[in-house]
Amino acid sequence: MYFHQRLFVIWLLFLTIDIIYADRRTQAKRVTAERGSDLSLSCTFQDEDSDKTIVQWLYQNVTDSNINHRTHKIHWRPLFLNAQSLTPSETRYSIQQKIQQINDTSIAYITILTLSKVNESDEGLYICKSLSPKTIQMAYQVRVIQSLDINPTEVLISTDEIGQYSIRLNCILTDSHLEERHHEIHWWHNNKRINTNSNRHTRITKNFTRHSFISTLFYTDEPANIAGIYMCEADPIRKYIPVELKSNQSSDLLIDLYLIFIIEILLSIFQW
Repeated sequence: MYFHQRLFVIWLLFLTIDIIYADRRTQAKRVTAERGSDLSLSCTFQDEDSDKTIVQWLYQNVTDSNINHRTHKIHWRPLFLNAQSLTPSETRYSIQQKIQQINDTSIAYITILTLSKVNESDEGLYICKSLSPKTIQMAYQVRVIQSLDINPTEVLISTDEIGQYSIRLNCILTDSHLEERHHEIHWWHNNKRINTNSNRHTRITKNFTRHSFISTLFYTDEPANIAGIYMCEADPIRKYIPVELKSNQSSDLLIDLYLIFIIEILLSIFQW
């Protein structure tokens, strides 16, 4: 019991220091989440003893941040202290902890915060902080978009195609706050990042509407080189589309009928 009381006092102390020195934080990693999906944020800390590792998760809502900038106050919502939930009424938050042995004297302490069915109210700054003697923290700036879609959903290229062939793929990011923030979309082909500067066969264009950012990939090459799995990414959201080579069954059927017709003619001639 005494240990838990001591742990709680230490947490309060570090939380107070955390608020006082909030402006000295490390650069936050920008993370995009799709509304209705699950989002996981992870932090890894190296320590000598897992029993002495104390990690806290804190959250600052976008709305709170905007209000506090005017009042010169910083308001953080504590989420977890190690595996202990500090917001038991919020059931969409969960925590997972892993411990990996690095060597004889140190371990890697991994903590993963998961938000289920995210919505716009979850936007904001998330910080995980190790309260070990060597204080380490990581920060995530979470933004929630409405959707990320790719169309068409699949592309079939006939094996009868000869020479150069062109495809067009659209990746559409829908965000009600598009005018207020910047997004990046990247394309991949068979797990290789598409770089239009080094690939003369590809071209990427960007278009904007009021709430949509559209990245369009144009690819012209031989069908065998075009085929594969394509991915558009708005980190960490990824959407996939297959481009497949498929034989023209109708053409094959015509060829079969033609061969049957020729065979019947030959048989009739021989019988005659």
